[in-house]
Amino acid sequence: MNFSIAIPTYKREKDLSNCLNSILNQSLLPSEVILVDDDFLDFDFIEKNKNQFNEKDIKFVYYNKIENNKKRGSSESRNIGFSLTSNEINFILDDDLILEKYFLENIMITWENNKNDDLIGVGGFIKNNRRTGKIERIYNKIFGLTSKYKWDVNSVGFQVWDESINNEEKCFYTHGGVCSYKKDLVNKLGGFSTFSGGRTALEDVDFCLRAKDSGYHFIINPNAKVIHKQSKASRESDYLMGIKESYNRRIIFKNNCKNDILNKIKFVWANIGWVLRQFLVGNFSKGLGMIKGLIIN
Repeated sequence: MNFSIAIPTYKREKDLSNCLNSILNQSLLPSEVILVDDDFLDFDFIEKNKNQFNEKDIKFVYYNKIENNKKRGSSESRNIGFSLTSNEINFILDDDLILEKYFLENIMITWENNKNDDLIGVGGFIKNNRRTGKIERIYNKIFGLTSKYKWDVNSVGFQVWDESINNEEKCFYTHGGVCSYKKDLVNKLGGFSTFSGGRTALEDVDFCLRAKDSGYHFIINPNAKVIHKQSKASRESDYLMGIKESYNRRIIFKNNCKNDILNKIKFVWANIGWVLRQFLVGNFSKGLGMIKGLIIN
């Protein structure tokens, strides 16, 4: 199966370079790589990478959103990436990832072994993510931040994941920046929601919940591993990210979840736990932003 990679990027040339090099070193290579840029990458950088990818018979496309009068934002970039790819299986990768050598091959093996019309995506595994401890699991259960599935978006719109899995899992949530998707099904769902624009938050949660409600599922392959550098370059402040996260969470709940009294109470209680966690770990700026995001119109 041929497959494509689209990478939304914004002012992360060094991180992006490392990501592209890790793609070139994969055991299985894509037929095309598409960069969707919210800023302006250096001309020499583009030409250098274009030549390196062309040497391996990989089509390399650079799409600048400013030159094409497109709105800035990660969801917008993902949707543009899907519109430009020519294959049915498309990876959307964060620009600050380092892919282990067999990442792409392991994902594509899962696709080959699961020719299911309801399979919309296959996700990889972020190996440097912190694993959830026993106390945190109890905390999550108290505040309704759990699900019967190990990877899911629950009934009030909160993502649930378990980094301790060792085998492939059918699921209803994946980390969007390390995931591959079936293009025609993504298009049927209308792509990724753009919310408030900019470097939006929770577009993966919204997409996975809409996919779940439409009868689709994902598979997580823990053997497809990456390192997520979580680059500070070009990132918005913790306060602003907190505002967007809570504000967008409200939109997700309103549009995709039951809005009866009981579920609204569960949603409020889950948000209390989600925000309180930020203060417990010392991230006061993001916690305050989350509180504002819950109350602004």
